Amino acid sequence: MTGRGGVDQGYSDRVACRAEMVNLPQLLALVARAGQHLRLDAQALHDLQLITEEACVNVMRHAYPVGQPGPLALAVQAVQDGAGRRLVLTLTDQGRPFDPLAMAPVDTRAAAEARAPGGLGVHLVRQLSDRQHYRRDPRQGNVLTIEKQLAPAPSNRL
Repeated sequence: MTGRGGVDQGYSDRVACRAEMVNLPQLLALVARAGQHLRLDAQALHDLQLITEEACVNVMRHAYPVGQPGPLALAVQAVQDGAGRRLVLTLTDQGRPFDPLAMAPVDTRAAAEARAPGGLGVHLVRQLSDRQHYRRDPRQGNVLTIEKQLAPAPSNRL
């Protein structure tokens, strides 16, 4: 299910699907459409797609019991305000409660074999985005909001 609205700062779009790896391409395509619509540079689009992949795969692998995938929704919204232009990604799922932002930061200076397993995806999300927020909603379940500041929109002037 996909819905669209507005242009540039009012741009929004959403995909709802089962939390299965087979649906990852359509979730990444959602971000690609937003990037094209907003005329993002290659680096910003790459960062947003990596953020999306890491967050969605975490839900697909860990939110639900093995073999029982549940719902996953990804919404993208462009916002333009006094703080500038940014893209807001909101992931929702009905899986077991889990705040990925409560995980201890990964010590990337430590040798890989000395680190506890896991957490690198959350580390990447933190490094590539500007703001993250988690809440558990009684109706929506896990709600993870990730914001990335964007460069000013390219001008159409010559």
